[in-house]
Amino acid sequence: MKDINEVLLNPIRSRIIQYLARNQRATAGDISLFMTDVSKTTLYRHLKMLSKHKIIMVVEENRVRGSVERTYSLNLKTIDEKNTKENALGNAFGFLMKIYGDFDRYFSEENKDLKADKIFLSNVSLLLSDEEFDELFKQINELLAEHLNNVPNEERKQRSLSFISSPCKEDK
Repeated sequence: MKDINEVLLNPIRSRIIQYLARNQRATAGDISLFMTDVSKTTLYRHLKMLSKHKIIMVVEENRVRGSVERTYSLNLKTIDEKNTKENALGNAFGFLMKIYGDFDRYFSEENKDLKADKIFLSNVSLLLSDEEFDELFKQINELLAEHLNNVPNEERKQRSLSFISSPCKEDK
């Protein structure tokens, strides 16, 4: 059985999860219309993986021309079960190792142009009250929401942005 982080952090499965988070429920056909850069065979394989690990669940089944059309939604119970204090360190490690693996694969290829590929690392320490932090996070989410429904085309590349709110202890 795959590690839950491996299941959740796959780029295609992440996009499926994001789509279901925005739309609450959808059929494979609905998701396929949005993810035009992913073949139907690949999409079904990823839906099966998410179902197997109970990240998504079938909430409705309809007969359509001799086959069964399933409507999926996120299984919030499973997601909540995995998002615990006991799992937090492992989840953080999996998240960071996924990013490390992406960088490792990128840099293992020859003739990479970091500037052209828009590869960067950045870290900012901010002094914020809880209210200010919540407002900043709300603004970031609003900015991201403007682009989450972008339909693939020749000009668009899949890009991964990672945000981490981490503990910060100053050395004194």
